Amino acid sequence: MRLNSSCIFWDYNGTLIDDVEVALESVNDMLRKRSLPLINLQQYKSYIDTPISKFYEHIFDLNEISFDTIAHEFQQGYQKHIGDNPVMDGAQELLEYFSKRNKIQALVSGSQQSVIENGARRYGLYDYFDVISGADDHYVHSKVGRAQAIAKSYDLRSDDILVIGDCVQDYMVSQALGAECVLLSAGHQSREDLSSTGALVVDSLLDICEIVG
Repeated sequence: MRLNSSCIFWDYNGTLIDDVEVALESVNDMLRKRSLPLINLQQYKSYIDTPISKFYEHIFDLNEISFDTIAHEFQQGYQKHIGDNPVMDGAQELLEYFSKRNKIQALVSGSQQSVIENGARRYGLYDYFDVISGADDHYVHSKVGRAQAIAKSYDLRSDDILVIGDCVQDYMVSQALGAECVLLSAGHQSREDLSSTGALVVDSLLDICEIVG
């Protein structure tokens, strides 16, 4: 891991925020409503994909239910199930560690801009970030272009950047930037999928805390 990286690119859901069970319950709420079979955590993590519509193809007929309906119902369930303090163990410590060492910290998420900004404020994370970049819709497309724009705006080289996330998409961001990547298995995608990238996979952000001291 490049401990001398001058910029940390953070993912949000499943990395800084421990919301996998929240998302699973939100999805199962939609399935219960339609008397469809529920999914378990293993299925959820194996179905995760980008764009997120690919995930829903596993459990819904998208010719019968619109993605706008899915997104609306998911957000309703998400707000119902999210707790008061869903910050991932070790997140505050790592953010503080990098902040004290004057690292640039960028939050780059597939979730909507307003959602991650409001969440970061609510959970006491907002002030750690030099830039927050979310999507302008709820389709969770690739984050690569926005990450590249941030790197260009700060005139960052590939060896200036460390990407921390929980999905293969975060690895793809690191590859596009030529950067190193650490992936968190406690997030939204299976350890098997994460390990297939060849990136360093950790079970907890606390493991990174130990590495950085």
